[in-house]
Amino acid sequence: MLKRRRAFPAALRLLCARAALLAACAQGLARSAMNAPETPRRNLTGAMIPALGVAGLAAVCALLLVGTNHGKQAIITPAPQDCILEGADAVGGPISLLDSNGAHITQADFVGQPAVVYFGFTHCPDACPTTMYSLTEALAAPGGYDVTPVLITVDPERDTPDVMRAYTHTQGFPAGLVGLTGSAAQVDGAKQAFRVYASRSPIEGAPANVYNVDHSSFLYVMDRHWRTVAITPTMKRERPEDPTSTQVAVPPAELAACIAAGLDRAAAAS
Repeated sequence: MLKRRRAFPAALRLLCARAALLAACAQGLARSAMNAPETPRRNLTGAMIPALGVAGLAAVCALLLVGTNHGKQAIITPAPQDCILEGADAVGGPISLLDSNGAHITQADFVGQPAVVYFGFTHCPDACPTTMYSLTEALAAPGGYDVTPVLITVDPERDTPDVMRAYTHTQGFPAGLVGLTGSAAQVDGAKQAFRVYASRSPIEGAPANVYNVDHSSFLYVMDRHWRTVAITPTMKRERPEDPTSTQVAVPPAELAACIAAGLDRAAAAS
């Protein structure tokens, strides 16, 4: 059974429910006011700036609204704007990798416990560490689920088991973070299963072993059967209508709400 941490008092849950309803109205008004043309990228990662403040509050509060299955109907956490629920199960699949001790790991090792999977690499200058810090906050949200955080490298050439072990113990990263690596073929298999984009990018003037890896930045929420139940970007444009604007981190509250929404749906369906 999926386990949630201790919930907040009923009065506070009622207050948060009202905040969530207000957020939904604000988001609807904001979308109506926007006249910018839709693009596939905007559809996936574009958030409505006027509604972010209220939506962020609602995302946190919404975590407090999920009931238990003691003879009562479960309440599903509202998903944030960029949280993908429908069709999420079409992404993901079997993995065959190595953990930080060099032991062989497959998806079977995660059955029975929800997980949140991220693809990155230890030399990543910004998106990866930012995501790990944000995930730490998201997983600490009141009333959230107990999940196993997993980091799968997209740079197996440099990210050996020893390197992954040291990196996953970085101060401020999620407690219990599992680092996975493997051969190039093993990592490619995991990337293909989760439809991850990653491409080695040389750095001008640097030695051959000094390079960057451009990659997509999403969290994949897995239920206790290793089925993908939600997907959320971890970075977005500061101004969604401007594809050249600065990339900023998705707030931890939105990550937490997406994780809860996916696992709530999984719990309700079981």
